[in-house]
Amino acid sequence: MDEIIKSFELSKKERDELQRFLYKELIRLATLVDPDVSEPQIYGLVSALVKKARYEVNGTSDAERIDQLLNFLYQEQGFHCHSEEYFYTDNLLLHKILRSHRGMPVSLGAILLYLGSVLDLPLYPVNFPTQFIVRAEITHESGRKETRFINPWDGAYLTFDKMSKWLEGELGFGTELKREFLQIATTEEVLERLETVFKMALTREGKYAETLRLIEHRLAQSPEDPYEIRDRGMVLASMDCYQAAYDDLSYFIDQCPDDPSAMMLKLEIANLEKQSKANVLH
Repeated sequence: MDEIIKSFELSKKERDELQRFLYKELIRLATLVDPDVSEPQIYGLVSALVKKARYEVNGTSDAERIDQLLNFLYQEQGFHCHSEEYFYTDNLLLHKILRSHRGMPVSLGAILLYLGSVLDLPLYPVNFPTQFIVRAEITHESGRKETRFINPWDGAYLTFDKMSKWLEGELGFGTELKREFLQIATTEEVLERLETVFKMALTREGKYAETLRLIEHRLAQSPEDPYEIRDRGMVLASMDCYQAAYDDLSYFIDQCPDDPSAMMLKLEIANLEKQSKANVLH
């Protein structure tokens, strides 16, 4: 299976930026949706964890130090994902994760990657189809290079067989483990995954005002993004803002008529129009 692992070279600066990206975005999102927390408060919580990690991770090789970091984070500190209490915004808000030691793969992966940067460890994000995972590029003392994959859910190493079974469960029997599934993710890819999960969790909990703040932040950078406008329209519909929702969803359908979701939204549009007219009459 080694042939599907693509080799790559990143400078120390490029690696640090990639490793710290999700951590920085989690701080931005936490302060965006939770007005009761500030960046200095989060930095304080992270600093305490970093101080402990520096003490515990003291091996002489990459492989030993990565194992020490995983043991520290998941065994000693008890960071974990809980299958029955999984899809909640508390598992994406960094300050709450650092207090409860519970998160999602993408948020625990962000913490793991950030500690990897602080400790100068070769860890990288992978935007695997089923969930976020972490890739370790290990150089042994003999000079032999080895690539391992880490499950941020519990800090365990993943086998190719395990990842293949994940793919078949998600994409259908016979789906093959391909190189593109295991390559180092770009900042754009991991940001899209993080914000998509964040929006889904917020709307699931009925936190529509917070969801709108997140969407409006994205639209400030890309004002005509049809997918963000679609998502805003769906949130507005949930808030009974029928005319605004109708306008947003109509825009999406016009811009992306072939998108699978456009066909479903066409059915919703007619209902929104009726509700909007009914509100005007009242």
